[in-house]
Amino acid sequence: MSKLYNKFMDQSLSKEDIIVWLKDQSLVKHLMDHGAIREQDLEHAAECMFNIYLWYWKDLPIGHFLTAVLKNDFIEACCRADSTNKMLLSMYALFLYNNVPIDFRRKARSLRE
Repeated sequence: MSKLYNKFMDQSLSKEDIIVWLKDQSLVKHLMDHGAIREQDLEHAAECMFNIYLWYWKDLPIGHFLTAVLKNDFIEACCRADSTNKMLLSMYALFLYNNVPIDFRRKARSLRE
């Protein structure tokens, strides 16, 4: 299991951990090298991913974009995403697939749009 997954599971994950993880992803490196995204964009995406963590453990509410992501509704997620999240949509898939317990899908079924 990944370090991020372990932190997710022991409830010690931070937004900074997510930023470090994002910076290690090849797509993010490419987008940053070409000036398509900036540090503040990574902070925004990390905040959104951290909100998934808070939703999972503390049932904090999430917005329409994250609801669509968690419900695996690609079209709705694309329509709800801001410009930063449109470029990083695949990072949400990687984050969920590699770092969030699979039972998030069952929990996400109860979310309302």
